[in-house]
Amino acid sequence: LLLLLLLLLFLLRRMMNSAVLLRGRSVPTIRLMNYGSTQKQMSSKAAASNESGFLGKLWNKYSISGQQSRIELAERYFRAAQIRADDPHWYGPGRIGREFRPRHAMLTMHLWFLNKRLLKDPLDSHNSLMVQEELFDLFWHDTKARIRAEGINELTVNKHLKDVQQVTFQHLTHYDHAYSEYETEPKKRYEELQGLIWMHLLMKDPDNVYDDHLKRMAYYIEAQYFNIVVTLPDQYFRQARIAWVDLPDFSQMKDMKGKTLPNIPLNPEDVLPEGWHKALTDSGKVYYWNPSKKKTQW
Repeated sequence: LLLLLLLLLFLLRRMMNSAVLLRGRSVPTIRLMNYGSTQKQMSSKAAASNESGFLGKLWNKYSISGQQSRIELAERYFRAAQIRADDPHWYGPGRIGREFRPRHAMLTMHLWFLNKRLLKDPLDSHNSLMVQEELFDLFWHDTKARIRAEGINELTVNKHLKDVQQVTFQHLTHYDHAYSEYETEPKKRYEELQGLIWMHLLMKDPDNVYDDHLKRMAYYIEAQYFNIVVTLPDQYFRQARIAWVDLPDFSQMKDMKGKTLPNIPLNPEDVLPEGWHKALTDSGKVYYWNPSKKKTQW
């Protein structure tokens, strides 16, 4: 009976994978879930999984409903990180480059916060690991779309993706190192974060490095880590209701000689009407979506 059950679960898994492929993530349709009802579904599934032990975990892993719930949750996490990383203040007053790599690094940073919180889930670490897999699947899927948007030849997209993944893993590992190596040494961790920012977000640009800027960015990372990984209530996190801390105040920054730097205005190309967000299809074509109005448009 156990073998038959495993066989049935395997077949369901194959059907589910086919359904996911047919669903086509390239279609510019944004799912807008009811947080309350989704949380109740997730809580009941988690309880069922814990009660049934091994068989519950098998069902949660291979059932269509289990994976669909994980995909929906991962998509909400990814959208939360994407919206924060796309904030135009980073790329104007924040002096972060508007090119592919700095923007990718900004998204990587915010996904790292969410990933760290997933890894410390005390209730269902097994399910959290599977959500993590879905989250990074979405990340790489989005990365390929952004690579195509750069006008890269389709034959070399996968090669460029591997290069970006290598840099991304180095970036993520650098955060891990800062918070594991200097867990009890906040001053050294703060200095390490400043070097990390200069390397991954500012691209080691010698003409765009100011201690005041690095310190404000490092403080943001420290505050965001404490906010997401330590203090955000479990019930909100499991609903992907992510409340980010405020962006740094980039006004009145000083250069290395103590002179006030001129403020950089927002780039008009990055500013959208309130409630609207930018996204890409698989082919790299831009479209816009508004979650409150439940609308998408090209």
